[in-house]
Amino acid sequence: IVVMVLGEEGNQSGEGRSRTNIGLPGLQLELLKEISKINNNIVLVVMSGRPLDLSWEDENIPAIVQAWHLGSKSGDAIAQVLYGDYNPSGKLTMSFPRNVGQVPVYYNFKNTGRPSTSIEQVTNSGYADVENSPLYSFGHGLSYTNFSYSNFSVDSDKLGFDSKINASVKIENTGFYKGKEVVQLYIRDIVGSIARPMKELKGFKIVELAPGESEIINFEIDSSLLEFYTYNNKWEAEVGKFHIFIGGDSNVTEFKEFYLD
Repeated sequence: IVVMVLGEEGNQSGEGRSRTNIGLPGLQLELLKEISKINNNIVLVVMSGRPLDLSWEDENIPAIVQAWHLGSKSGDAIAQVLYGDYNPSGKLTMSFPRNVGQVPVYYNFKNTGRPSTSIEQVTNSGYADVENSPLYSFGHGLSYTNFSYSNFSVDSDKLGFDSKINASVKIENTGFYKGKEVVQLYIRDIVGSIARPMKELKGFKIVELAPGESEIINFEIDSSLLEFYTYNNKWEAEVGKFHIFIGGDSNVTEFKEFYLD
């Protein structure tokens, strides 16, 4: 096994440190490619202060650990992950682009406003040379085990300003190791007085499960979760239709519908 620690120096990130090329700096990618020709059983540890373009690495390297810039105990922390003493459960707080031309890229974009009979054309704009989606989405993160989601439900499709509804999902550890999963709640406001994002993170819960163990995760939803800053210069929720999503990252597509009135 080859462990390669590559990426940015600490002083390459921060205010006044923008880069037009957000791949691995210098000749690091060339070095990685040459090493992979000799032994491709590589664990790549990336240290950076921003999302990098890891498109080639994603396609060609078996394992990638995004380490960011850690502190004085970084070596111990990374070693615990690599040796399996610690099962990682972190999730990305930003989206990783496929190349610099996708920047800025984020999960909570607004729809295009383009009239069309196709929902894909209404909500998405695209590129001619790469997929429209990010390489790694907001909320993405792998573990040494696997989790499955099922039995997603909402106990009512009507929500009042003074009431609450409950959204629930069953999560099961389908792998072979004990691990933690960050269960994420997203909500979409279909129509508002101000253009609303296609999806917004509204909550999350961390659950730890042994192999074969399952648990029902519940999210309580009230009108305060639906508020946004309006032209009235205050936080308000508006009546209308909403979609609820629950999953392991922002790519989740299954939704349940409810109305606030």
